[in-house]
Amino acid sequence: MDILIRTFSICVAVYIVECGHFAARPNDVGEPEGKAATLKCYIENINPKNDDVSWWKDDAKLSNQAEVIVKDSRLSVNLEQVGETHIYLYSLLIVNIKQTDAGEYHCEINNDIKSKPAHLAVYQIPSGEYPKCIQSKESYVVGSEIKLSCISEMINPPVQLSWNYKTKDVSLSKTSKEIKDSLVYNHYVFKANKLNNDGTFTCFQTTDVLPGKRNCTIQNLNIQYHPEVKIQHTSTLFAGSDSILFCQSFANPPVTQFRWTFLPVINANKYIADGQVLTLIKPSIAANGTIITCSAENNVGISRDTITLIISLVRENELYREENNDLIQLHKVNTHKNNEEDKDSVSLYVVIIIIILVVIIVVVVVIIPVYYQCFCKTRTATDSSGREIYQPTVYYDTRDRVSNSGLYDRSLPRLPSTGHYGHWRHSFASQVPEDLDVQGYTYIEDRNNQNTL
Repeated sequence: MDILIRTFSICVAVYIVECGHFAARPNDVGEPEGKAATLKCYIENINPKNDDVSWWKDDAKLSNQAEVIVKDSRLSVNLEQVGETHIYLYSLLIVNIKQTDAGEYHCEINNDIKSKPAHLAVYQIPSGEYPKCIQSKESYVVGSEIKLSCISEMINPPVQLSWNYKTKDVSLSKTSKEIKDSLVYNHYVFKANKLNNDGTFTCFQTTDVLPGKRNCTIQNLNIQYHPEVKIQHTSTLFAGSDSILFCQSFANPPVTQFRWTFLPVINANKYIADGQVLTLIKPSIAANGTIITCSAENNVGISRDTITLIISLVRENELYREENNDLIQLHKVNTHKNNEEDKDSVSLYVVIIIIILVVIIVVVVVIIPVYYQCFCKTRTATDSSGREIYQPTVYYDTRDRVSNSGLYDRSLPRLPSTGHYGHWRHSFASQVPEDLDVQGYTYIEDRNNQNTL
């Protein structure tokens, strides 16, 4: 009866006062482990002094009004009015949340009216040891099945695992997922190919909880295959000259044995087989057409390559004759003749060059100085005793005579023979050095006090 009366006092009548109720459904909350989560209830038309509000997890009561009643220091509650409305916010704060905190929470009014449940999700962070990459075997033979596995934890939210090879994502059609013992597996299955040898495969792990990616790798994948063989020789094979053949191979694991065979069989003293190298000792023309095979073997299998021997008969400038199936070199006639001609030509050139040099030296040292002394140096006159006669630069040799021209000069009397007046002439000459480039003279005539050149 007392409970009835008290309830009646809270909600006297519909037409007098409205009973307390929840204004909205509490929202679901999700946070990573170690973070804080807040659950909220919005309650309308309650009296905080008289009404009892509380938080519950499943069937366990956590709080009463603004007081936490369980022993957990990570929990706290708060009841406050929203502005000037009749709505109150009743919140539950959980710090450093754990997986055990996940579940359904609800509010109650007076231990009677319940709110709809709100779900708290605690997101898990993958352990730092994941992801892990493993391979089914240490080595694979070409054509066999390869299985690479990427492992992580089965957590909430689940992680995403993907494979990458040579910077490209592997097709999802080649991968499969498996959950076992609380672990999640992503398997990548494919056929072994020698191109995958020494390859690197990477698995990436992503989750909604953490930014970025974590990864693990499988490096230096060991793909084994039988040898690939190719016979090669350095140059054209000539009869009578040693020749080398090389058995080139690529294999994993490495070749353990090389073997050379001949068809028809060659005498053992005609070749030297040293692993990959075969030396033919002065093969004869009779060996032309011989089939030579190189076999290479490793732990996976045996491979072979075959060539047909083609031998040229002669070299340029060399003569051979065949005797007892062997070719013996007779003479290098052409080469010898050419060498002799070359030597004669070189000797003739040397003689010509020496003669030219001697002529040049004689001209420079002897002829030029003699020419200069004989023709360019000024000649001197000497007397009978050999003494040099001084030659003056200028000398005078005057002459006076009478001219019979009879022109203009009346200073002399008439000549008895002609009856004309006689003319008096006075002349002189001058001498210049003989080593001048231009020699000449000047003739001056003085006629009655008038000079005439």
